[in-house]
Amino acid sequence: MLHGLIHVVFRDFVLDNFGDAAWKKILARAGIENAATILEMKHYDDNLTFTAVKIGAEVAGAPLDAALELFGGYFVDFAIRSGFMKLLRSLGGNLHEFLGNLNILHHNVERDLPAAIFPLFEVGSLTTYEEGHYSFRVDYASSRPGLDALLKGALTRVALKLFQSDLEVDTKLKVGVSGGFSTEEKVANELHWQLTVRKPDKPHAEEKVELPQGGYSFFDFHSALTSYMCCQCERDEPESMVLVNTKPIMDEKEDWEQEVAAILREKRRQLEPVIGGKACPDEQHLYFHLNEVERVQVGAVLFRASSADQVSSPWTASELEDTEYFWGAYTKLDNFYAKSEDWLLPSKTPQGIKYEKRDKVRFLSQSWGIPKEWDELMGSCSYAQAKAAEICCVSKDLAARDLGSTSRWKEVFYWVDKCCIPQGDQELTGWCVNLLEEYIIFCDGLVVLVPWTYFTRLWCVYEWVCFLLVHSPMDIEICADPFMRDSTMPLFLDAIGNFKLANCQCFREDDRPVLFNKVAEYYKSVEHFEVFLKFTAIALFARCTAQRRSGKATSALEPWRYLAERQGFTVLAKKLEEMKTLLPKWRQYAVEDAEGGSGGGTHDVQTAVLKQVEAWFEKDICPLINKRRQESCSVTGMQKIEALRRAAGKVLLQEKVSSL
Repeated sequence: MLHGLIHVVFRDFVLDNFGDAAWKKILARAGIENAATILEMKHYDDNLTFTAVKIGAEVAGAPLDAALELFGGYFVDFAIRSGFMKLLRSLGGNLHEFLGNLNILHHNVERDLPAAIFPLFEVGSLTTYEEGHYSFRVDYASSRPGLDALLKGALTRVALKLFQSDLEVDTKLKVGVSGGFSTEEKVANELHWQLTVRKPDKPHAEEKVELPQGGYSFFDFHSALTSYMCCQCERDEPESMVLVNTKPIMDEKEDWEQEVAAILREKRRQLEPVIGGKACPDEQHLYFHLNEVERVQVGAVLFRASSADQVSSPWTASELEDTEYFWGAYTKLDNFYAKSEDWLLPSKTPQGIKYEKRDKVRFLSQSWGIPKEWDELMGSCSYAQAKAAEICCVSKDLAARDLGSTSRWKEVFYWVDKCCIPQGDQELTGWCVNLLEEYIIFCDGLVVLVPWTYFTRLWCVYEWVCFLLVHSPMDIEICADPFMRDSTMPLFLDAIGNFKLANCQCFREDDRPVLFNKVAEYYKSVEHFEVFLKFTAIALFARCTAQRRSGKATSALEPWRYLAERQGFTVLAKKLEEMKTLLPKWRQYAVEDAEGGSGGGTHDVQTAVLKQVEAWFEKDICPLINKRRQESCSVTGMQKIEALRRAAGKVLLQEKVSSL
């Protein structure tokens, strides 16, 4: 099945290159009386599209391959004019990185196009001759044959428009011992090309970029291209394409200061029965002189959450500008606090005031500072934009899992420090900082945005390990796709393999003793804390790697297996070796099922693989993490966690109430 946007682009391609008379002739010969019937944002039968393209080539008097090559380049231009230059540039600083990251993009898009079986791209090692002049091998596998020329046209245009370079394609490369796919998937078309990229002697003239009339969502645009390049099976349900229109994060009401002031007055009123009249006998915060139930009560009053549409957006130019300010601006103001909502609602019961959770909420853990190597390693990709777009992607996963549809991603909620802590109120901020464990108890999962510098931030590593004291490893979602590339992989391995708590940094040095005291409170020693973090980081990154879409996923697991072995985690290393042998089998079974080999009802290959990965991880790896937790935590630390759980059970009602 092919997406209607392909027809829109094809129409514009014909009109721009061959004129209105050619377009009308194509419609007539294809037996299409009303062009509007093929221009809707939905999927159409392959034969209709291929017939129109073939007739178009005949009408233009051009060979089919030449027409397809021109059309591939035109589609890239259309995407850029539609506002997706930032998305495309985020995939790499050169064509080698760009193609190496296409599978990650497809992995993200599969959230919204579960019926698609996407092509695979694998790139070989880079040979650099001089600055801007390099060569590499690309292997391509697709379920749809006959589109070599379209791919060549698209790649040539990407090289020109994104990297101001010329591309030479050697299509006669044969498969050798160093090339091809390790996957056993059946494909209708497999290409092995040598690409040579060089800067032109004279820079190409800049072309004016104009947005087309009307707007298309990213998923309309990508569905069109990928449905053309891959196999698109029938969907069990009608597809819903959502064009998100996010409100600007800083489009504040004029009276936000009064609104925040009113919220904080109400907070103090609700806190009065718990902490009123209590005084600190020493220099410690009053938090440390409350019992577990009182701490949970204070936490319930102050706990807030923010919806995904306030802190994330898809990869579209206008929407990213709204959320980029939130993630890019380091200043933490109370106007952001006005964007969050109370999440635990007070309710009178015979036992006193108890709190009802409105719905599920996740703790969002991430590092605010831009990694110092960012520009060098990531090129023009914006750190703030990458975070906003990745949260949108994971929100779609959570919406599909919890709410039944990716289109409901705006209904996913997060605890984010920037908008859930009243940064302008020193007293209440002090309470929120000390209530980390209580907040994690309230949350249903941990979403971690992990650049390679994550494990150098003191708050980040404590949030990671604290969550694992309370919750299952299955409740952690690692978001590393925008940050993990061949160039950054050594930095991830070094950060985890050489992790030392003493080397971690924090923005406010006053926080350091607070966090070190928490480590001493819950762990047998700093060394036990460090080993637990390394073990869980390796295990969870291996899980994340196995979830990613790649024909060479097994080789991508090897660095994590080797790191586990080097750290002395022998059992974990053996388990990851086992996963390397299982992963291609799972994918092959899923492909056969998608092709109807087992008569299964699903055509979603990646979802089937993910289910296998998750089931295996829960059965084989989670027990290892739980055992390591018992070995690392102190008896008194675990007793405190259990006391906190019991206290939460006394303060929180089990039933949820509907969202406001």
